[in-house]
Amino acid sequence: METALLVSFAIVNVIVTAAFAGVVLMQYVQRHRPHQLYWSLALGMAFVATLAYVLMIPAQPTSGLGTILFRIYYILGAALTSAWLGLGSIALVGGRRVTLASLIVLSLVSVLAIISIATAGVDQQALSHVVGSSGRGVLQLGVGVVTIIILNTAGVVAVVGVLLYSLWKLLRRQPSIRGLQTSNIFWGNVLILLGELLNAAAGSFARFMGLESTFWLFMALGWLVFFCGVLLTGRRAPRAAPASAAATTTSVPASSQQPASS
Repeated sequence: METALLVSFAIVNVIVTAAFAGVVLMQYVQRHRPHQLYWSLALGMAFVATLAYVLMIPAQPTSGLGTILFRIYYILGAALTSAWLGLGSIALVGGRRVTLASLIVLSLVSVLAIISIATAGVDQQALSHVVGSSGRGVLQLGVGVVTIIILNTAGVVAVVGVLLYSLWKLLRRQPSIRGLQTSNIFWGNVLILLGELLNAAAGSFARFMGLESTFWLFMALGWLVFFCGVLLTGRRAPRAAPASAAATTTSVPASSQQPASS
């Protein structure tokens, strides 16, 4: 019964992440904003990671296919997603050079993380009980764990940095940043950060409550909160009416103000 609930909740996450990735990708196609591209890529990673986790269960985690699916889940879900979500936040307010530099560094660290996870040893005993957990402790990463720590830390730091930057702009009464409303960027990144923290703590919540199935419930909640933040940041700042138009609508022709001659 517990396994059936777990599979059901995990499938819900597959649907949720696929839908969110599709919506953000369509936004990018329509508006061509770089942060929408990076967010859609990160959500796509989350979708593939969750799908790999779901397929791992019927394949048996300790089988050859199950182990490969677990590595895919761990690479995309545990290592890369958070950092690439953070890159989206950087692109939201950063210039082209800052975003490009961040992309290059992130890509290099991501490659190192992929290599370390793909070649790491596997604790078969831990892998046999992985269903319902985040998978922490299954892979014998050694020093490779440093790359995962760097990626996850960088993702959170990027979101917090953008949050503080937008707060500073709010205090300086700057209404917009790169065409987007400053208050929306601030509160949107508050929700994005909360969503990331919920996802990161999902495994701990599941262990605390003593129910494996709650792991994917908290993951779904985290993605929902994150997506609300993404939608909020996308709201554009209201445009002020042009001064010339305002003058035209408020002025009255001089001839109409003169009294009619008898």
